[in-house]
Amino acid sequence: MGLADIRRESILGLDNIRLDLPIAGIGSRSLAAFLDYLMVGALVLAWTILSVFLASLLTPAWAPALMVIGWFLLEWGYFAGMEVATGGRTLGKMAVKLRVVTAEGGTPGPGPLLARNLVRSLDLVFGLPLMVFDPLSRRLGDRLAGTVVVHDRPPETAPLLGRVPPGWGPRELALVEAFLARAGGIDDTAATLEMADRILERLRRDAPELLAGLDTRNDPVGSLRRALQAEG
Repeated sequence: MGLADIRRESILGLDNIRLDLPIAGIGSRSLAAFLDYLMVGALVLAWTILSVFLASLLTPAWAPALMVIGWFLLEWGYFAGMEVATGGRTLGKMAVKLRVVTAEGGTPGPGPLLARNLVRSLDLVFGLPLMVFDPLSRRLGDRLAGTVVVHDRPPETAPLLGRVPPGWGPRELALVEAFLARAGGIDDTAATLEMADRILERLRRDAPELLAGLDTRNDPVGSLRRALQAEG
């Protein structure tokens, strides 16, 4: 991996997603969805009762149509409307402290937020398997809209590096500090290990003596911390 590669990765990583984004895993996302669907269920129940009442005033044949249309609008409208109104959050995401962001970490516009909810019905079937095998825990809607879900929290304090390999400048150090700040959390994925291996590969070329005696195969992140004497 050359200097140009590591400079590119200091901004974007796997699938062009910013490396320092605190990606939310399947556990936290599932909890947020569960809370949201409790709210949607309460709204659907209220609409069902209201539909039956309205149909009794008009004609009973209208009840099924009113209920089906209302159910669709409530489910899609709740998620899409909440995310557009709050900049990427629903009540469930607020409770679990999650947020929808763009690949660069910014706030999505109304278009992507509406698009990611268009296929929510499909994601009820295919979303979980996709999230399990996707290192960024994206469902179909996220892929369609180019979004990811992250932990909505202040940035972690970057660790202090006690060693600087020869030829590494501010951008390389910023990459490693950002990576080590988020590595080791509860939502580590295959992408974390892949990025650690890439940095270790660069380190083997520039300063192999720093890796002497370290188990880089079984503990790549820990080896990287020890090689660079990262503290914090």
